[in-house]
Amino acid sequence: MWIDPKTRRTGRASLGTTDFEEAKAILNDWFVLNQSKTQEAPDETTLAEVFARFYEHHGQHLRSAVDIRRTLRYWLEFHGEATIKQALHQDQQLKFRNWLSAEKKLSQSSVRNALMIGKSALNWAWKRGDIASVPYVQLVNPPKPEPKGRPLEIEEVAKLLKAAREQHVRVLIAFLIGTAARTGAILDLHLSQIDLEHRLIDLNPKGREQTKKYRPTVKLPEQLAAYIEVRKQASGTEALVRYEGSAVESVKRSWASTRAAAGLSGNVQTYSFRHTIARWLRMQSVPAWEVAAQLGHKAPDYSTTEIYAPFDPAYLTKATDAIDLFLCQVARQLDADTVSEFLLESI
Repeated sequence: MWIDPKTRRTGRASLGTTDFEEAKAILNDWFVLNQSKTQEAPDETTLAEVFARFYEHHGQHLRSAVDIRRTLRYWLEFHGEATIKQALHQDQQLKFRNWLSAEKKLSQSSVRNALMIGKSALNWAWKRGDIASVPYVQLVNPPKPEPKGRPLEIEEVAKLLKAAREQHVRVLIAFLIGTAARTGAILDLHLSQIDLEHRLIDLNPKGREQTKKYRPTVKLPEQLAAYIEVRKQASGTEALVRYEGSAVESVKRSWASTRAAAGLSGNVQTYSFRHTIARWLRMQSVPAWEVAAQLGHKAPDYSTTEIYAPFDPAYLTKATDAIDLFLCQVARQLDADTVSEFLLESI
């Protein structure tokens, strides 16, 4: 029962049980979830109270609610009725991390995620004003990501181009090398993004917002210019990588068959070309800032000066010269003067 302060009337709600002890437990749970606490010290509040309110008012409404609920149970299973201060003592934190690994068999990344969820719940309570402070929660370092593809030698790149039975795979390989771009950027690339006059390739389609995987404007290598000239004469707007008249969205199957036909060992993926060119540029003593610019390692926001930088004659000259040298050596392996010649003979 309660009194509504506005109407001054008594309100009533059922706890849904006729058992007195069960009713007391339900009422206690309701009180924990809905009571208003203000600036309580970490040694006065239990983890259970904070986590219960966090899940009831916020966590259950998130897409990751299932993971959040499971993770908070891990915290409470280990810490029980401990206060925030007790649970976040550095010795206890270490024991909890070890317990998650040993008892719950969680990977390093899963342990990190569990710690971050608990930290988020505590920060939520602090921002709401329930608790006065949040002791430091020590996270584990994220695991190093597996390489997406090993670097390739010039001879191996030539083998892949020779082994490719389909033209769209050959074109994809050539421009992955020629730009050092990610696979998605080349599959999205249209001929209208390539400025033949200024030898520029804008890897970011018009209207697409830049993301953390920044798509820069790079130079068109001379080894690929003749191929683009021919394609632009036929149609200046179509997708660069096409199969049976349509843009290609995925090359998983055709890439698997090409890799098998080339007989290369190890983790050889389309991402291998980006690693290959990054390594090659450093081997050719290309300045670090040019390597970074070629690979798109920069912030999404850019100044007006940077917008016009690609039109500077000196823009990425060392990087582009190095890429042209790489493509030239690949062309020799293909018994062609240029990679463009090889691509045009394959049409």
